[in-house]
Amino acid sequence: MSAASTRPLVIGFFLFAVVFHLSVVAQDFSVLAENGFLYDDSFYAFKIAQNIAEGKGISFDGEHKTNGFQPLYVFLLVPIYYVAGSDLISPIYAALVLATLLTGFTAVLLFFIVRRYASTKIALLATVIWAFSPVVTKQSANGLETALALFLFASVVYFYISRIRPVERPALRDFAIFGLLIGLALLARIDEVFLALVILLDYLLVLRSRRVPSKALGRIAVAILAAFIVYSPWLIYGVQTTGHLVQDSGSATRYLSMAYAPLFDLGPSEMANEGPSGAFIWAHIVHSFSVLKIAPPTHAIFRGFEKLGAAVGAQTAVISVANVLGLLLLAAFIYVVVFRRRSLVVTGFRELQFLLLYAVLVIAAYSFYVFGVFFFVRYYYPIYFIACIYAGLLLEEGFRRLPARTTLTRPLAAAILVVYLGVFGYMAYACVHRSNQQYCFYEVACWVRDNTSPDDTIGVFQSGAIGYLSERRVINLDGKVNRDALDALKDDSLAEYLREEGIDVVVDNRKVLDLFFIGTHKRERLPDPLVAMGLDKIMEGSSKEMRGWAAYRVNGFAHSIGADDSNTID
Repeated sequence: MSAASTRPLVIGFFLFAVVFHLSVVAQDFSVLAENGFLYDDSFYAFKIAQNIAEGKGISFDGEHKTNGFQPLYVFLLVPIYYVAGSDLISPIYAALVLATLLTGFTAVLLFFIVRRYASTKIALLATVIWAFSPVVTKQSANGLETALALFLFASVVYFYISRIRPVERPALRDFAIFGLLIGLALLARIDEVFLALVILLDYLLVLRSRRVPSKALGRIAVAILAAFIVYSPWLIYGVQTTGHLVQDSGSATRYLSMAYAPLFDLGPSEMANEGPSGAFIWAHIVHSFSVLKIAPPTHAIFRGFEKLGAAVGAQTAVISVANVLGLLLLAAFIYVVVFRRRSLVVTGFRELQFLLLYAVLVIAAYSFYVFGVFFFVRYYYPIYFIACIYAGLLLEEGFRRLPARTTLTRPLAAAILVVYLGVFGYMAYACVHRSNQQYCFYEVACWVRDNTSPDDTIGVFQSGAIGYLSERRVINLDGKVNRDALDALKDDSLAEYLREEGIDVVVDNRKVLDLFFIGTHKRERLPDPLVAMGLDKIMEGSSKEMRGWAAYRVNGFAHSIGADDSNTID
């Protein structure tokens, strides 16, 4: 199909995808906050944007400066909060509408990327699988930078494969634009440094294969300079504010992943200071592969195995078989597209290999160093996009190799695709309209607002939604947006930090409070060790909405947190 004939199809699909995702974000706010759409981290972004708009600085609590967020998304929200004034909810819906539009544009970019190497039908099919998958349906409505970061990721990839890589001598202007896009992608999410690196490596190999003289490398410097100009102000701010190159959220994610290890039977909390064990790293590798199963092209297949296992009463065995088959297929895929790529008909397998390297680097970074097992789904979001690109390439390769006049093979393949899309469509529907409560941050925030004094200072580890919705002074204690709190956790001086901040009430999941206040080794000694240590319990979440959460007033707190009984708080 020509570009002119494709245009109505692309516009129509864009509008349909946007309407579908708008139906997701149009749900009641409590549903979005409770049922797994909005993350607690989303409210960090909202609150920081609100504080910037109100002139309180780049801070979550209006006092402690932070670089623990992805800046481009937050800065885009600032004008929305400036216009909204004291309205807390409307800016969130505006942010979700923005994410919906970006998801629609990303779908269009996916279509054009696949269309470079495959037929229009295959490109459309790959785009449908991505745009209406359960993982995209939820992640595009998570209130974070996820949709923006992927849109810029896709923009960088498309610009590179269409304006830089295939051109013998790209214009300096194109290199400058390319560098600007990379700089914006880095501001959207720092993980895209891996994309910049693999593209640089790929392009150097392309130049080498063309025997381009070394003086031509100066054009690459234009892109690097443009990216640096865009990103450097944020880098300078971060160093001046925190004294570190790494963002607060990144440092805290690694520390907390190891500190929370005993809560998930992954090892002792001492790993946070001593370093990860082999078993801890292995658990993250296993979880990485588990999360990859929900990539849009394979999600329905693995979900089908789960349902089959439940139906025959052997779910564990069936899932194990599915996992083994999945690993074998992954190994076969890598063998074919990496080691036998020259035998493949579709050129995209050779031209897009830098995307596979990107995926490997991201998985390695989160499995071996950053960790953050709770957030692998959104960390691996670009990998799901890459999976859909390769799904399109594989389908194109398969249909090109099928005999054109076969009487059975092509109709059978088409029937399988129809069944797959039917199952897939149902999963997308269920993801939106059959969701149930997963988080209790919204209910706890309402409790704090209704049961504490406006003069109280609240300390919370998971503090995003509570800090945004409770109308109280809330201090982040897990260090994601508060470097001082992270330092206090690392130095085992949390008690002193609470005193310095004048915190009146501490609130969080009971297991988290036990972990950081008394240590796991003391947890079972008394029915409520925190009360025995001098805290006054003012809430024990027993209802479904707040189960597992507790609140304590620190007045009369006699003993130092996490220290010997001889150490007291004045």
